Amino acid sequence: MKEKILAILAGAIIFGLRANALEPGHLAPEFKAVDWRGQPVELSQFRGQKQVLLVFSRYISCAWCQMFIIDLSKKSKELEKAGAEVLIVVNSPPEVVKKYKPPKDFTFDLIPDPDLALYRLYGVKLEDNKMTGNVFWQTVRFAKYLLNYDYVKGGLAGDHYQPPACFIIGTDGMVKYVHLGKDVADNPKVDEILEKLKK
Repeated sequence: MKEKILAILAGAIIFGLRANALEPGHLAPEFKAVDWRGQPVELSQFRGQKQVLLVFSRYISCAWCQMFIIDLSKKSKELEKAGAEVLIVVNSPPEVVKKYKPPKDFTFDLIPDPDLALYRLYGVKLEDNKMTGNVFWQTVRFAKYLLNYDYVKGGLAGDHYQPPACFIIGTDGMVKYVHLGKDVADNPKVDEILEKLKK
């Protein structure tokens, strides 16, 4: 855990502590972390080989975020064909994330980040506690995902106003695409992500 924190802090020092999120054309900050299976993962391991779809989810039992993960899983073969490695950062501790039962065809990696260190490194935050009409609409839409939703005990603990976000990082380590959630349920369309990956 100490090594993880030091690696993230080192990345923040090298690339500058960011008050705002990254933008396309910025160099993506390097990080080293431990995934939900206890395996090390670092951004630089994909350099020159794969694009990275870096997803900042909320806590693991967030219904809206699970909807997005399900939608991503349905397009896993297309994401793979587009040369994308999908890393999903979640605001839940490792022992909670390990209990999660992912949807069918789940081929992605989950990175627990209960201290929000990676969120801060990438500038993912909500400026105001916004509850928009989109939150209501996404809540209604969740009905068709209910059978695939996996409630994890302890999985609703976290920052309730933390928004989701997505970054596409090219094989050269540069940010190609950014989606910052304008509210707690604002995830991008998967088809939009695929379109950006293919460019």
